[in-house]
Amino acid sequence: MNAKEKWINDVENSLNGLKAAEVNPYLYSKITSRLNAKIEKAPSKLVWGGAMAFLLLLFINIVAIKLSSGSDQKNNSDVQNLEKQFQLINDNAINYN
Repeated sequence: MNAKEKWINDVENSLNGLKAAEVNPYLYSKITSRLNAKIEKAPSKLVWGGAMAFLLLLFINIVAIKLSSGSDQKNNSDVQNLEKQFQLINDNAINYN
């Protein structure tokens, strides 16, 4: 028997003589009591309040996006006016927008 086979046999026999783990006698009753415990739910007022707050925040964000998209055109015209004032307009420049 070479060293490799001896090592394999030692590994295979390493669990010989081990005893089974002891189980707590009250484990089953603990598990069933936790499974049957009453689940507490959040109060309905709290759930509705959170939903309303979320919808209000969503509405405010939508309004802010609508208002900011309209101001982009105004800002663009302001930038063009500044370009004209400071003579920054280059007709040979390439517009990447």
